[in-house]
Amino acid sequence: MSVLKLPKNPYKGIKLYCRTCRVDNPKCSHHDRIIYRVRVHVPGTDKDIKSKMLSATNYEDAVAETIEFEKELKSNSYETIKPKVDEGNDYSVTGAIMKYYYYLNGDSEYAHLRKNVTKGHIDEMFRFCKFFAKTLKQKYDVQRMRIADVSQHDVADFYVWADEHYAPKTFNKCLAGLKGFFDFLIEVEEVEMKNPFRKYVRKFVPQSDIMTINKDEFESIIQAVDNYTPYCVLGGKGERKNLYRPYLKDGFKLFLLSGGRREEVVGLKWNNIFESDNKIKFFRIKNLKVTRIMKKEIVYKYIPITDDLFDFLNELGYEEKRNSDEYILFPERFENTKTMMDVLSKSFTHYRIGAGIEKDISLKHLRKTYITWVNNELGIDTGLITSSTNGVLEKFYLDPKILTTIETASLKVRVFGKKKP
Repeated sequence: MSVLKLPKNPYKGIKLYCRTCRVDNPKCSHHDRIIYRVRVHVPGTDKDIKSKMLSATNYEDAVAETIEFEKELKSNSYETIKPKVDEGNDYSVTGAIMKYYYYLNGDSEYAHLRKNVTKGHIDEMFRFCKFFAKTLKQKYDVQRMRIADVSQHDVADFYVWADEHYAPKTFNKCLAGLKGFFDFLIEVEEVEMKNPFRKYVRKFVPQSDIMTINKDEFESIIQAVDNYTPYCVLGGKGERKNLYRPYLKDGFKLFLLSGGRREEVVGLKWNNIFESDNKIKFFRIKNLKVTRIMKKEIVYKYIPITDDLFDFLNELGYEEKRNSDEYILFPERFENTKTMMDVLSKSFTHYRIGAGIEKDISLKHLRKTYITWVNNELGIDTGLITSSTNGVLEKFYLDPKILTTIETASLKVRVFGKKKP
């Protein structure tokens, strides 16, 4: 959401107002809580004023809304104004959008309905709503138009606009986002209306090819780390950078055999390894992506230590380092986690080109390859060890289904399908 501003000489009575600090023209950093407010002096009195919190999200609309407010005050002889269309559950278009924005941010009276969603998701939904309001603005005054008056014709206009501006996948997401917006108004705010986005034709999204890497390609990239020039020309200035690091080959193997995301793999430690009653070993780590979304609750994921991963861990010193707090990948670190992540990504692409592989694959395709081989064995249970479940019942005791899945994966999964003799 953009920060609201006032020009040097604003329209008389218009102020910025912080809903948290409860003051005009605040100097606080509560940018997402600042709105436009107008204060109108009642003629014939010393200090009597009538004020209104405006639903406008830009200065020009705030001025227009202020003028309408002044007209209404005059027509009512500055007496108490009748409830406006954006009060109660009968909102204007702009009022409804702002209500939804505050709801998504958890800044509403509905604490029991608060969802944990990312800022990116909130911004995207707000953007879709603003685009919808922009199409309505071509025909209506969205400051005054009741949200309940949105018709199928209005949806059709927006459908045409979205079709011209979005690829099929984003188009579907946009329309689904607007449907969710109206679901909120109907189910949470109890606005009496039918959802105008309840029926529409979704766009066909062709299934993308899931590119994986095969054994020969992977081994040729490993060999290229030793044989191909480590220097890469970056940007338009011709800067030459040495991408070689002593941890590259071990890093690539750890990515392939664990299927972890970049930050997870770089952050793996020996004391992340646990053992079931059946002596099956697995990594227990924070699911960083999901934990960030959940904000407070820690969510864990489990990586089965298959025979080929265990063989590799033995090469790295499992017997001597087990239970230690040492990083598995290159413990003698001279770079921080983010730098290592970036180097691993760039160097993989560099050495993939050096190996003569024309297929457009990158570091993330090692995870795709791992998941593909896991799916060959586990099918629908793949998500239990690659996705967002935590499964922790007490201390380190696992949900039996997750534990069974980990043990099955440990015994059966082989990247590239190789099996022990």
